[in-house]
Formats: sequence, structure tokens, C-alpha cells
Amino acid sequence: MGQTIVVDPVTRVEGHAKILLDVDDNGNVQNAHLQVMEIRGFEKLVEKMELFKMPQFIARICGVCPAAQHLASVIAIENGLGVTAPEEARLLRELLYMGHMLHSHTLSTFLLAGPDIVMGIDAKAEQRNIFSLLNLDAELAKKMLRLRSIGQRTVEIVGGRGVHPVAAVPGGMAARPDKEKLNQIAGWGKEAMGLLDEVLPQVGEHLAALEEFRRVTILPSHSMGLSKEGVVSFLEGEALVINACGELERRFSAADYADHLIEHVMPASYMKSVHIRSPREISYFVGPLARLNVNNFFCTPRANAALQKFHIKGRPRLSALDFIEARLVEMVHCVERMVEITGGELSGGVLRVSVAPKAGRYRGMIESPRGMLMHDYTADAQGRIKEANLIVATQNNYDAIDSAITAVARHFMPMKNDNQMMNGMEFALRCFDPCLSCATHTAGRMPMEVLICHEGEVVRTLSRRFEE
Repeated sequence: MGQTIVVDPVTRVEGHAKILLDVDDNGNVQNAHLQVMEIRGFEKLVEKMELFKMPQFIARICGVCPAAQHLASVIAIENGLGVTAPEEARLLRELLYMGHMLHSHTLSTFLLAGPDIVMGIDAKAEQRNIFSLLNLDAELAKKMLRLRSIGQRTVEIVGGRGVHPVAAVPGGMAARPDKEKLNQIAGWGKEAMGLLDEVLPQVGEHLAALEEFRRVTILPSHSMGLSKEGVVSFLEGEALVINACGELERRFSAADYADHLIEHVMPASYMKSVHIRSPREISYFVGPLARLNVNNFFCTPRANAALQKFHIKGRPRLSALDFIEARLVEMVHCVERMVEITGGELSGGVLRVSVAPKAGRYRGMIESPRGMLMHDYTADAQGRIKEANLIVATQNNYDAIDSAITAVARHFMPMKNDNQMMNGMEFALRCFDPCLSCATHTAGRMPMEVLICHEGEVVRTLSRRFEE
């Protein structure tokens, strides 16, 4: 009879999923697999929708990273029409996106993974939550929350709405903030830099204490990220793929993504995996760590200095824990760009060029906070969607996630400490900052459940669940 162990509180990961552990006769972990239990749907829901309504509608896939979906859709449409938005509009989009990145990275690093980083993965479940973090270091927690608020308010001002922005439209931007609002964002950017100067050293100290976890979660994978001639770019550029030795293996544009990537339906999961096309398909990962692996520079001085320091420790860096340090570097870049854009780069120029929908293929590729995001639509002569395909960051990371949780399970299973093993697998998953709503194109929560199986039979269950 299978044994059930209930572990509370609910896990801090967005969505709903299970982890399956396969063990041999001796109880050794053979492999681990993440099962995502929410149904896909948006790719069918958008059929027959007007093409130009896609940027507003598709943002509703998720409340965590709607700005990424919003801008990926606009850029896909503009690519298909052969249109380039005016420079003023592109700067405003970047400003919006810097706020979004700051908000998302703060949420992931401090609020979701923060209790793991500060308390450690051997802490009891009831201690590993944001409330315990507030009790342990209220000032640190307040600074984290303020950084998140600055990012979200920036999205609200530039994007028209805080959660599901609407300001980006095919051909440019629908509106611009007034001078007073831009000055406010500039002030927030300077405030955020000061907060990061205080917070990042503290986080670095806690990450240094997790060296064992860093060694355990090495990813034997390629890295894929967007690059603009060697500079980290979120909204423009081409995809670069490097192997575990740092050698460039391929590069491609949004228009060619399907020639290089192939999706697979996974057994008992609603999230597809994605591989690089090859006689022997290649696994890879995306996200802040991949972006820093494939690129040489940032366009801002402080982030660029942090990137060079990041590379001194190895390139490519391949531990799941390195994702967290990479996010910290990107946060510095975000606040630098917020100050630069609002400090004189905006000219008050043209916001939008006139465009009209037509039949054709529309493909866009950007970096979401969690990694590469592709939108691919086909429209008919009336400008309505005939079919759509989305490849989101967490799909790209499916193999890497499985690799990390397998390594953690193998490491902790012999210790016979269910709490530590569960905590370790959850933390490994959080390092990737998975967004399962985007990955399956639906909304939900994530009470995690781990099924330990032997020869197809469930022998034990570990779970975190909601008490209804």
C-alpha cells in the first residue's frame, strides 16, 4: 500500500504540477519528471480572432508575465507586415519592459525563492514562506517589495494597465506618459538602484552558503538566448545557441525558428517539451542564465561590469542556482535603462505608423523574464487568425527542469529526509521561475505532488496541498 505524507504549506510556484520519481529495486532514483496538470487552450481560442486584437487578448494567458506576451504579439505582427515601429515607440516599449522585468525578477528571486535562499532548504516547510522572511528581516523584505512595486507601477504608467498592458499596438504605441510621469519613473529608477545596492550583497551571501546545491544541480545542456551582436537584448536580435563548452553551434531569426526547434507532446503532461532539431535532438535551456552565457556585454555600465564579474566564475555557467545570480545582474540593467530612457532618450517624436492587417505568416521572438518566447500566427485575407503556435520559456526549459529535479532527488533520497528532498526539488524548480499558466496557456495554482514509482506502481506519495 502506498504511503502518503502531507507537507504544508502550499509551494511557491505558479501553476499546478506533479513530480514523478522512478526508483529501482534498491530505492535509487532513476529519473524524475515534471507533470503539468493544466490543459492547453489559448492556441485554439484565438482562431478566427482579428489579428490586431491579439496583443490585448493574448496577454490574458497569464497575470505573471502579460507584458511579455503583449509585446511578443505586437512584434510578431510587425515582422509579418514588414513594419518597424518609430524609435520613440520602441523606447517606450523598452521602458515598459524594463519595469516588467524588474517586477518579475523581484517576484521570483525575493518572494518565491527568497525563503529558500534565506532560510535554506533544510528548514521546515512552515518556516519557508514570505511571512517568516518578514519576521526574520523585515527591512530586507520591505526593500524587496518596494522593488517589485516600482517595476509594476512603471508597467502601469507606460503600458496603460498594471497587469495586462494595452499601450503597444501594431505600428507603435497608442499613447505616451506625460513629462511628470516620466520624471516619476526616473526617480523610481534611481531609488531602485539604491535599493539594489543594499539588497544584492545580502542575497549574494546567502547564495554562497548554497554551494552544495550549486554543485548538485549542474545542467548538461546547451544555452539559447537572444543577442544583438553580442549584447544582451530582450526585444530585438537573433537567437544564439552555445554548447556546454561555450562553442556557438547555431543562430537563427524569428522567421526561421521552426527550422531549428521541434515540439513534442509529453506523456501525462499538458506542457510540451522543445528540442533543437538535429539527427540526435539536443536539449537546451533558456532564461537569464542562458542570456548571460551567450552574450558578451550589456549596454549599461553597471550591469556590464556585473556581467564580466559573473563570467569570471565560468562561462558558460550551468548550475540551476546560477539562474538566481543572473537575475540579479539583469535587475541592475533594468533600473539603469529606466533612468537612461526617462533621462533624455525620449524626444517626443512620432509614436505610431499606419498599418493594416493582411493574409500571411506572423512570427516574433523576444526574451520573456523566464526566457525565449515565440509567437507564430497565420492570418487569412480578412485579417483573422487561422492558426497559432506559442513556444514559451518554461517549455524550452522542460528537459533542464527534469535534469535538475532528478539530480536533487538522487542526492537527497539516500538521506531519507522527505522534507529536505521535497524542499530541494521545489527550490530546483523555482530556480527556473516556471510559469505553468503560460506553458499550458491557462491559469491555475500549484499544489505540488511527488509520486515515487517502481515498475509503474506508485509506492509512496509526497504532497503539498491546499486545505480547503
